[in-house]
Amino acid sequence: MKILYLHQYFLTNSSNGGTRSYEFAKYLSDNGYKVNVITGTECEKKYDELQDGLYVYSTSTKYNNKMSKWRRIIAFFDYIIKALIKGLKTKNIDIVFATSTPLTIGIPAVLLAKLLRKKLIFEVRDVWPDVPIQLGFINNKFAAKFLTKLEFWIYKNSKHIIVLSEGMYQNLIKKGIQAEKLSIIENMSNLYLYDNVKNKYRDSVLEGKFVCIHPGTMGHVNGLDFVLDVAKEIIELDNDILFLLIGEGNRKEHLIKRVKEENLTNVLINDALPKEEIVTEIKSSDLGIMCVDNKYKILEDNSANKFFDFLAAGLPILINYGGWQKQVLEETNCGRSKITPQEMATTILELKRNQKLRDEMSNNSRELAENKYSDTIAKKKLLTIIKNI
Repeated sequence: MKILYLHQYFLTNSSNGGTRSYEFAKYLSDNGYKVNVITGTECEKKYDELQDGLYVYSTSTKYNNKMSKWRRIIAFFDYIIKALIKGLKTKNIDIVFATSTPLTIGIPAVLLAKLLRKKLIFEVRDVWPDVPIQLGFINNKFAAKFLTKLEFWIYKNSKHIIVLSEGMYQNLIKKGIQAEKLSIIENMSNLYLYDNVKNKYRDSVLEGKFVCIHPGTMGHVNGLDFVLDVAKEIIELDNDILFLLIGEGNRKEHLIKRVKEENLTNVLINDALPKEEIVTEIKSSDLGIMCVDNKYKILEDNSANKFFDFLAAGLPILINYGGWQKQVLEETNCGRSKITPQEMATTILELKRNQKLRDEMSNNSRELAENKYSDTIAKKKLLTIIKNI
């Protein structure tokens, strides 16, 4: 069986942890499926064959978050057209599998499924256009209406829809999507990556510090000013606590400027790293922090990779929002949800001083990763969906 896999941002080695599609594609290939991937990301090689039995074609679509709105729109349509052409040239396809974002990836996915008369599995990683509309990124009524119609057109023409969280599932149920058409496959805890880190590594700057890490995108929705506000609360109380931010994004320069202007010597902002180095940094840390701009409830439905990385590494987790992750943390005692910088600062101080509580949360995190969110469990769920279709 041959699967045509559409993902505009397909990566085999990401500093932001975004290798879900690669993990799925490789697993399917290992289980006898032929997988052809069409991505916009530049391939490591100049031809279509990649390692691990996958065939990856790149449309070489230039894209980054620093581009203007119109330049990003042009990039979306560049990918749509090239993916459609390449997809039509790919022979003997049995299933089309597309993953968002962007939502526009559904256009070539649906058209290819229709033209080739094949079934479509559509994966929703973020509920678009709800997120950009509610955050004010899309304030044109015509554009909002068009994207909403596009969303329902994609859902209508999908044989099955995968979402990444209970919140996303409930969102689609409220929109009238049939429950039997939906499955939840959360992001995965890649246990083998963390098990391969035998020795924790500490840079000399981090030596002797209680490290609170936030790896990943530094964008508007990530709300990383919150972490700096927490650091500001703590700096006068404990000099041994350090906040480590690793990644890229359109808010990075703003954060660096704040650190300098406010003399936040307990904050270290580093550039993005390859996946294997990020894994080492996470496992060498003491606590994982996740935050969003918590004025927007829609962001509570996120299923960010770092949450599952923290679980795999056995870290206590602190978040600044509610939703399904708050419920999981409280039910399993893996961490806490604290929605103000003052509350989170107090909790960090408590965890630093209470080794027994920290060890308990750490063990619970790892057990949760193994029993519910392991990469093996997620991959088997996908394989079952494909076999049923």
